[in-house]
Amino acid sequence: MLQPSDNKIPENRARFRKSLSDLQDSLIDMASMVDKAMHLSLYIMKTRDHRQAESLIRADSDINTKRYELEEEAMRLLATQQPVLSRDLRLVAAVMHIAGELERMGDYAKGLARISEKMEGLAPTSALVLMDKMMQISREMLNQSIDAFLKGDIELARELIRRDDEIDVLYNEAYHDLLKRMMEDNRVVDLATYMLWAIHNVERMGDRITNICERIIFVETGQIMSNHPPMHVD
Repeated sequence: MLQPSDNKIPENRARFRKSLSDLQDSLIDMASMVDKAMHLSLYIMKTRDHRQAESLIRADSDINTKRYELEEEAMRLLATQQPVLSRDLRLVAAVMHIAGELERMGDYAKGLARISEKMEGLAPTSALVLMDKMMQISREMLNQSIDAFLKGDIELARELIRRDDEIDVLYNEAYHDLLKRMMEDNRVVDLATYMLWAIHNVERMGDRITNICERIIFVETGQIMSNHPPMHVD
């Protein structure tokens, strides 16, 4: 006959796995909130819809709240169920880290809304087109990075880190195009400056996703990536 201590471990393990699953579900919800903010921020930049801009700025507080709820949930899990496997410990810590990265991405989306409110007239078309491409790639990378985290897919994580180069190429193209326009026509200096701020925000979103992917690799391997610059902290 099994003694009480004999089935305590599997019961605790099952409880931990359920709590961890709930924590991951909350992370998925937060990532969805950020993805929507990214989509809306691009729409606002294109349309100068100040009503939507104010809505996005207010909604950023929901993303911030979600981050703190996730951190509290993760800390409660660590305190009450005390994971014994090192990977489990890294996994819970990664949730808190990723929540922080997502919160910063929400800040960048809010920043785009604020920038749009300062702009008058139409932004240089080519820069908007390039920013659109940057945002599309960033949103794809975000969704794939969360998928990689849930599946523990380090190959996908590495692929996404490499894909950040696509965003950087588009950023550099937009950056130099805006500088050229500013030198050719001083009437667009203010507008182009705001666009420089805007494309910088989108470029930083890609960097944050790179951070998430580096954390995924750490969870699965227990090793920080070698021969790679430090994680972006801005």
